[in-house]
Amino acid sequence: MENLTAISIFITVIEAKSFSAAAKKLGMVRSAVSRHITALETTLSTRLIHRTTRQLSLTAAGERYYARVSVAVQAIREAEKEIDEDRIEPIGKVVAAIPMSFGLMHILPGMAEFQQKRPRITIDVRLDDKKINLLTEGVDVALRIAELSDSTLVAKRIAHVRNILVATKSYLDANGTPTTPQDLQDHACLLYTLGASPAKWSFHKENHVSDINISSQFSASNSLAIREMALAGIGIALIPDFLVIEDLKTGRLMQLLDDWQSRTLEISVVYPSRRYVPKSVREFIAFLEERTLLVYPLVSPVSG
Repeated sequence: MENLTAISIFITVIEAKSFSAAAKKLGMVRSAVSRHITALETTLSTRLIHRTTRQLSLTAAGERYYARVSVAVQAIREAEKEIDEDRIEPIGKVVAAIPMSFGLMHILPGMAEFQQKRPRITIDVRLDDKKINLLTEGVDVALRIAELSDSTLVAKRIAHVRNILVATKSYLDANGTPTTPQDLQDHACLLYTLGASPAKWSFHKENHVSDINISSQFSASNSLAIREMALAGIGIALIPDFLVIEDLKTGRLMQLLDDWQSRTLEISVVYPSRRYVPKSVREFIAFLEERTLLVYPLVSPVSG
């Protein structure tokens, strides 16, 4: 491998059909080209080129050697060209892990336009609410809605998500409207099971904190399922605000106890390292940030 320079010069000599032409192409003096070839032959203990005053030709060993190394050097040149092209136009595969509900509602609707603008980027989207290990599962970038723990990963915080209480007017007409967090214990509630403590809902107002043990009417590991059951009037849901923005605007759902705050989570883009991030991944990170800020246009990006 330490002979790569000499090998490249050897290939150029053969393709140029003379030492002088190769030297001119490489921007070297003829004697330097000749020294590299001699050094390569010395390392291999084999003559590669027959030299005469008028022409050169390959020995039998030289022909075999040229056939092999020319293919390898061409592969290296193509790899370098691909890297250069990536600096201009992003190319390659991006594996992205995105929470299912947020992904389906707010990321996927913009994916077709992204692919049309960046046709040389191949996207593998993994929609899953479970936290995964980016390094062991070969994921280039993840969108996370969670309190991030310290790790070696790079995290870019974009916005905040609030969990809010919602129910239909029909449910409230039939069962009454809670006026305090404690009232929730007398209601049918819908539980998201992937939370840290699914059956314990926490609220705060000024200096008051209220932790409530909830009785579940329905539970699911996906927030879209919780939303559907809330819309059907089955019970009260504690749900991320991005899922019910339009439902609140149209009156399909009503917000409850809006003077009490539940847990706020961060939306972050997470990726393995700041160094040598491919342009294709950088482009997709920018896309995720753009789509997230469409949902939270009034929220300033979080530094970090």
